Amino acid sequence: MVPTRVLKIIVWCIDLGDYDIIVKNVLIIDGSGAKGFKGSIAVKGERIISVGDELEGDADIVIDGGGLVAAPGFIDIHSHVDETILLNPNAWSTVVQGITTVIGGNCGFSPAPLKDWWLFSFWEYDVWDDVEPFKYYPEIIQPIDKVDKVFREKYGLSIDWRSFKDFLTKVESTGISVNYVPLVGHNTIRATVMGRDYKRKASEKEVEEMKEYVREAVEAGAHGLSTGFDYEPGSYASTDEVVELAKVVSEYNGIYATHWRRTGVRKERVEFEPPEKIKGIIEAIEIGRRANVPVQISHIMSGYTIYPTPPRSLALAAIRATLDVIEEAASSGVDVYFDVIPNTDGGVFTIPYLASLLAPWVKDAGTRKAIAQLLKAKDYRREVKETIKAGKWWLINPKVDPYWAEKVIILDCSVEKYKGKSLGEIAGEEDVNPLDKLFDILVEDPETRIMTKIISDEVEVEEFIKHPRAIVCTDVFAYDKPWSMSKPPYFLPHPNTYGVFPRYIRRYALERKVLSLEEAIYKITGLSAKRFRLENRGLIKPGYYADIVIFDPNEISDMGDYIEPRRPPKGINYVLVNGKIVVKEGAHTGIRPGKIIRRKQ
Repeated sequence: MVPTRVLKIIVWCIDLGDYDIIVKNVLIIDGSGAKGFKGSIAVKGERIISVGDELEGDADIVIDGGGLVAAPGFIDIHSHVDETILLNPNAWSTVVQGITTVIGGNCGFSPAPLKDWWLFSFWEYDVWDDVEPFKYYPEIIQPIDKVDKVFREKYGLSIDWRSFKDFLTKVESTGISVNYVPLVGHNTIRATVMGRDYKRKASEKEVEEMKEYVREAVEAGAHGLSTGFDYEPGSYASTDEVVELAKVVSEYNGIYATHWRRTGVRKERVEFEPPEKIKGIIEAIEIGRRANVPVQISHIMSGYTIYPTPPRSLALAAIRATLDVIEEAASSGVDVYFDVIPNTDGGVFTIPYLASLLAPWVKDAGTRKAIAQLLKAKDYRREVKETIKAGKWWLINPKVDPYWAEKVIILDCSVEKYKGKSLGEIAGEEDVNPLDKLFDILVEDPETRIMTKIISDEVEVEEFIKHPRAIVCTDVFAYDKPWSMSKPPYFLPHPNTYGVFPRYIRRYALERKVLSLEEAIYKITGLSAKRFRLENRGLIKPGYYADIVIFDPNEISDMGDYIEPRRPPKGINYVLVNGKIVVKEGAHTGIRPGKIIRRKQ
């Protein structure tokens, strides 16, 4: 712990000669959770050399941080940056918000290992019709040569790696602007071993083959294994299968991160019944206990589904009951933590248009305007309604969520009275079926813009964030330039992609004061580094790597919204990665000093 009264100077190396960079006159929040203190930081090469209130010596670069905060570079414990890093090696959307290290390979998806098949993992949505056209849901596993042809044509990317080691080598040869901590994905391994024959229990032989892929990945540098039980093919895996794979991770002192069984596969399933969410958390803990491996529960939310939308007191009671399960496991010896997306509507993508909710039919019609015209026909409406009521289409599935319309918020519409209201609220006021009202609004304005909520009350998010076992994450891809999906459902990157950490600091530390600024920083620096055993990362301390973010506490904020999410944040003045300035005065400098942080051998 750093005391409130700072030592005159802390020196890591004997040589007090010239430095490369000095950051002076800043409020240093060192990532440990201790109270911030005024001082200066000296950097030489990749490392922090000195931290104190007075520093002697010259530097090539002097950053006068009067009125600013210097903190360790933010560590994103749950990201999907690795999925797009070869296309976006500058990771512009990531680093401009102060993130210097990402943990990739989450939710069961990693870019390797590969053999004969490529597993669709969402970032490819805009070109997947070129691989194989679809109306409702894509065929998620495709021959790798077929996908490679499209990627070469559309992205100039060749899928010329197969092993996990090969992929990491390719990333290193490309160069990246952020540090990358790899996990290996269970979905990817299962697709590699089982191909399209995955809707079943794996055989003993197949499990043994999967274990060898896990072993190759961790020996190449993966820090552990991730699962994504709401996605295919991992959703068909048994607990026993994953325990066997996690035992391999345990041999190497790795970690098990899991997108737990929460919604079930997000597509049509005739036999579908929503899973009991708390059982997914219990399963995650059981895997950790049986495999003797640390468990990181991904992007937590309440383990209990309550209909109709519960009052705040009942929602909070469900969250506390969820946390009781985690605390009980921890007290019994399971090393379990969880991460939180710090908003009520998740991450990855945002659904921009009301018409996006009818994506299969918009694809048929060709445009949003055309679907609006078709919806004037009563028989066409009836056909669409019958398909939706049968549970064919996940985005509107009354069989799964009878209160789906309450989570669709109208942001912009030519009909002024609809703005700011949920679709359910509008339908209730007019005493009509929500589906009929959706159709009516599209006829009136096919360009109507929306956002969708996952969690009903921000207080629920706060309850998780303030827990001592909570770490904060983004759950997003990385982009070097603005991205959008040109085809239905017209996905845009979620606003989290460009500014979730600045938003988290502003919203939960500076505005709502759920956490102190020191606590908020700790949950995205020191605690994250400790959780993944990242040596000499996550603190501003002599001898540590110079991953540093310098921000203005009076300005720090996200700037994107659900109409235009692709805006960089404000208030992030400088970002250093391994001692190099990657962001200067809010702009990316174009350099790529990031490292792959492999599991310590």
